Amino acid sequence: MSRHFIHLHQGDRKITVVAGYDRPLRELFLHVMHDNDAGGREETFLFDSLDARGHDWTDINTVADQLALLAIEVPASMIEGIFLDQCFNAGNRVVEHYVDQPAVVRAAG
Repeated sequence: MSRHFIHLHQGDRKITVVAGYDRPLRELFLHVMHDNDAGGREETFLFDSLDARGHDWTDINTVADQLALLAIEVPASMIEGIFLDQCFNAGNRVVEHYVDQPAVVRAAG
């Protein structure tokens, strides 16, 4: 499974967007979480693609469209990286994306 992630601010909240390609399922996924500041690192899901079964998670446009609906803007490199992982059936890749600098590959396999 590939994972692409980015830490962002949405209003006054810190959010983390995690998306990628699940090779065994041959589907893309998208999770949007925020830190609920409950005295620790506990995260609360704002969106989980597992709960959105009516969408076509084999299409990269579904990821991009869902982010747009949530008013979350990620770098184009993130969408492109997820798409390329899907095209090349990549797994075990972890890539951290940034708004103002190039992405960093944290793991590749």
